[in-house]
Amino acid sequence: MVPNVDEASTSHNVFNEHLEDAYLIFIEPANVAEALRDVDWVSTMKEELDQFARLKVWRLVPRPEGKTIIKTKCIFKNKKDESSLVIRNKARLVAVGYSQQEGIDYDETFAPVARIKAIRLFLAYVAHKDFTVFQMDVKTAFLNGILKEEVYVGQPPGFVRNQYPDHEYALDKALYGLKQAPRAWYDVLLQFLIDSSFQKGSIDTTLFIKKKVPTPMVEQPKLKLDLVRKPVDHTNYRSMIGSLMYVTSSRPDIMFATSMCARYQENPNEHHVLAVKRIFCYLKETINIGLWYPKDSGFDLTAYSDAYHAGCHLDRKSTSGSVQFLGDKLVCWSFKKQNYVSISTPESKYVMVSSCCAQVLWMRTQLTEYGFFMTKCRFTVIQRVQLQSHAIRYSTLVQNTLM
Repeated sequence: MVPNVDEASTSHNVFNEHLEDAYLIFIEPANVAEALRDVDWVSTMKEELDQFARLKVWRLVPRPEGKTIIKTKCIFKNKKDESSLVIRNKARLVAVGYSQQEGIDYDETFAPVARIKAIRLFLAYVAHKDFTVFQMDVKTAFLNGILKEEVYVGQPPGFVRNQYPDHEYALDKALYGLKQAPRAWYDVLLQFLIDSSFQKGSIDTTLFIKKKVPTPMVEQPKLKLDLVRKPVDHTNYRSMIGSLMYVTSSRPDIMFATSMCARYQENPNEHHVLAVKRIFCYLKETINIGLWYPKDSGFDLTAYSDAYHAGCHLDRKSTSGSVQFLGDKLVCWSFKKQNYVSISTPESKYVMVSSCCAQVLWMRTQLTEYGFFMTKCRFTVIQRVQLQSHAIRYSTLVQNTLM
């Protein structure tokens, strides 16, 4: 068979053109001018600048007087796989950090770095315990670091705004190349891990250990409506609250924390989500806790109640809480906000007592369906020392009513 010379020549030329295009893509540009000649590298640089807009790294402002303007430059690199094949182009916009002046453009720059010995020790421990190790990488990590200093950088070469050629960028977050960038990122990461119930190592400050959650909510919680913090998705938050409310049917120990978090379903933010996640962590560590109904523990009806005056930060309404036992068997519990605002602690206590009495009367009536007629019950109002005289009167009133 005699090959067609024209077709073979055409195929060879097309192959050479594609090979040349691929070769040009894989070459790392030496500067921005070279990168702007290639469509793929231009797209890569735009992707890098889109990260700045997404993370709100900077703001375009008029050039400030008397301030040092730090220059920026682009670093171009080809990312390769284990076979040394180029898998994508990468562009990184960095600040020319050597032009910064200490005490003016930056103060603290130290950021702890994990020692290689500490990493080997960690791997030896997890191997001994047969743990599973997960590795992750934070994309553009330094761009999440919040700057404390006032820093300005010039507009990137090749991407100067035509309508604002004399403007510069004021940095709100760190930029690669800044001397304080590692420290700023570490501070953000540290705060995130602490808020996620991790504890920083006392010897190695790069080691964080997950703390056990002894209670579903921190002592003296300060949940409130905060419109400053970053809002979160309402649907996911309400879904988590709904799941926890279902669990409260057998876990009275999370009733208080769940009810507190449920008050902020309209405008939840990051702080509220952390409080909800703490409840889930508590449930995970107390998976074996549940209700226990022993056989020989009596069947006397006993009720306990308390009120928190003006405890809601949203509308200053008081909160009522009560539990009812049959012998040692916990049957009913409640934690809810009162319907109207009480002007004093004694008033909120009276409202609490009335709702608890309604629950006790319902239980006593329900027991008659089983042929069990209860003539009296014991009612206790939990009181603080300064309200002891009022609480004694409440207890006497309720006992006389239910006898």
